[in-house]
Amino acid sequence: MTNNNNITPKCTLYLAPSTIPNAGLGVFTSIALPSGALLPGGGDAAIPISDLDFHNAGSHNAEDYHWLPSEYSWSPSSLGDVMDYEADQTSGLSWGYGALPNCHFWMINVEESKCDYDTVGITPRNSPGAGAFTGHYNRLAHASEDIRAGGELFVSYGENWFVTRENYMGLIPAGEDFEVGEEFVKKVGLLFQSLSVGNEVQADIWTMIINYPYKSRPLAALPKTYDAAIRAIDVGITQTEEEQAIHSLEYLEQHGKCLDHIQPKNSTIPHAGRGAFATRFLPKGTVVSSAPLIHIPDRDILIMYADSDDGETRDPSKPIGQQLLLNYCWGHSSSSLLLCPYSHGTPYINHDGKDPNVKIQWMENDERYHNSSWLNEPVSFFDSVWTTNLMFEYVALRDIQEGEEVLVDYGREWEEAWNDHVKAWKPDEDYVSPHDLNTNLDLPLKTHEEGASMYTNIDGFHTDARNGERKIHRIRARRPYQKNQDDGFVYDLEVIGSGNQVKRVNGATRSQMHFFHKPYEADIFREGSFRHEMMIPDEMFPSAWRNL
Repeated sequence: MTNNNNITPKCTLYLAPSTIPNAGLGVFTSIALPSGALLPGGGDAAIPISDLDFHNAGSHNAEDYHWLPSEYSWSPSSLGDVMDYEADQTSGLSWGYGALPNCHFWMINVEESKCDYDTVGITPRNSPGAGAFTGHYNRLAHASEDIRAGGELFVSYGENWFVTRENYMGLIPAGEDFEVGEEFVKKVGLLFQSLSVGNEVQADIWTMIINYPYKSRPLAALPKTYDAAIRAIDVGITQTEEEQAIHSLEYLEQHGKCLDHIQPKNSTIPHAGRGAFATRFLPKGTVVSSAPLIHIPDRDILIMYADSDDGETRDPSKPIGQQLLLNYCWGHSSSSLLLCPYSHGTPYINHDGKDPNVKIQWMENDERYHNSSWLNEPVSFFDSVWTTNLMFEYVALRDIQEGEEVLVDYGREWEEAWNDHVKAWKPDEDYVSPHDLNTNLDLPLKTHEEGASMYTNIDGFHTDARNGERKIHRIRARRPYQKNQDDGFVYDLEVIGSGNQVKRVNGATRSQMHFFHKPYEADIFREGSFRHEMMIPDEMFPSAWRNL
């Protein structure tokens, strides 16, 4: 094995072919990471997808419509406390560590935190950018055990993820299946010891075992080759799998794509929210980011509709907006196809139509990352494709300094749409931010008599050790209390107790209360929130995809 210690890595995080057979691409670290270490690349964001089945009058699980983003989506509860409150049925598309790493239940070595929620001070009161970007951000990844340099990173998708995909993924072993496999390998080792046969016969026996016609998850957990089986007999399946889940640093530098040239910070562009910034000096021509693309063949899937008169179904004659995901995808005016990048930091890259420092281009000369034949397929081809195999490269147009914001041209149509939106935008002077109420504890709350109707779009909750979390029905009174280190007041509340009974709570402090937007009242649902895809340049857009 190559001595990785003799090489100074140019990058600490790589996208490269996975060590799991038939698993496509994986994520690798070029440096050793101790358990508990924060992984490079910065925190990922999550884009909420709301009531998708309702708006499409069907079920994407039943494949009534094509929705590849489901392969990269997470439950709202795994992404933070806020997303759960935003709509009746929500999932979150989380890029970076939430989409790129593979899952190997016997070698999970990365854990992800929940998102924070913050719109960096951009609200409907002060900015036309309100509702145009996700506030769910800073989903951090940590090593859950020691990871060797060159090691592949594995996250847990949850066992149910594979169970619901057996029809095309087969039987994927879970943790308990590897335990069964471990015991079986030990017994095979004892069998080999008791037989007076050579390696060739032992190899035939092992081949017969793994080709057993009645498939099962424990069978799928066994080493696939005789040599790997002999190694597993000596040291166990765990160490055998770990030894195979590694690339040399030479391999990563030659075949991998750097994932940590950029990291998220608050953007320097007005109204943009967060942006992507260079983590190191990037000379002209550097591939700043390699971004796999999720395809959406029919962009109309993202249209959101008003309720019909029965309140149970959509009214297809009343479109009211589009999913926020549209703002994070690339498209073309002559096509129904959208392409959505999900690499580390790439969706943070903002627009500059005058002096961008990167451009997008198709990856070339490596079919493992980018299947160029797909550029010649019609859009209908993608209706039956449930994997990603297209990739953009974001290439530096000039030298980019460390700490400089990375910017790309979204296209003339996007810029014109944004300028029209800014001209038409009007501030909402009555807007109250739940985030401000949660973070600025010096801000006194209004009582019901003082005009707490200003909180009509907000749900409040009171939590104490005895009763847990209860919804606030009304703020009855506010009383000065000098010992309170929050806003100098305590509050008398009415809360909804068990059986929907209204109960009184006296002397509540701000730190005992938490606030969320009511369902469908978050900024992303507001009428007129900006929506427009980024535009793929005409000269690189395939003619085969022009279906409009």
